[in-house]
Parts: sequence; C-alpha cells; structure tokens
Amino acid sequence: MNIILNNKHYFYLLLAIFGGGLTFYYAMLGVMEHNGDFDSMEFISSTWTDNYYAKSLTLDFWIGTIAGTFFIIVEGIRLKMKKIWLYLLLTVFVAYAFGFPLFLFVRALCLKRQST
Repeated sequence: MNIILNNKHYFYLLLAIFGGGLTFYYAMLGVMEHNGDFDSMEFISSTWTDNYYAKSLTLDFWIGTIAGTFFIIVEGIRLKMKKIWLYLLLTVFVAYAFGFPLFLFVRALCLKRQST
C-alpha cells in the first residue's frame, strides 16, 4: 500500500495525459465535423441546452472547476509553488481535465520533496 501512496503523483500524471488527449481528440472531431471551423456557439449550446442531462453535467463540471481553480490558487500559494498561473492558463486554453491533474502531479512532487 505504501508503494501506491508514495507514487500517487504518477496517477495524476496519467489523468492529465488522458484528460488532455481525450479532450483534444473530441474537440478535433468536432472541428472536422464542421469542415475545419470551430463553432463556439454550437459548442456552448450543446452543453447548456440540448437536454437536462447535458445541463446537469455542465453545471457539475463548472462548479467542480471553480472549486478546483480556487484549490490551485490557494494550495499553490500555500506551498510556494512556482508558476501557478501556468496551470490556470492550461485549464482554460487546453483543458481543465489536463491542467488540474497536472497541477496535482506537480503538487504531489512538491509535497514529496518537502517531506524528505
């Protein structure tokens, strides 16, 4: 069990890779479906107005994102991590599913270094 707990940062890195890769993959499928154009209005409406399930998932994502963003800022400052702004930019411009697990990966490494 200790080996798992001591290497949990790799789990966060794996989530970041999957989160960024899958988000990018499906976004590119959407772009290809629209002949190479990203239709931002269709993207927004598909998450908010298609049905109540989509609205539920969208609100779940945004509330979790707000909490996670606050966590990145507060925890990054508390641990005196460098370049916490980078994780915030990655969550906006790449994917939250990439930026947040990447922050958790670096945070776990930071905590590991501080404990030794």
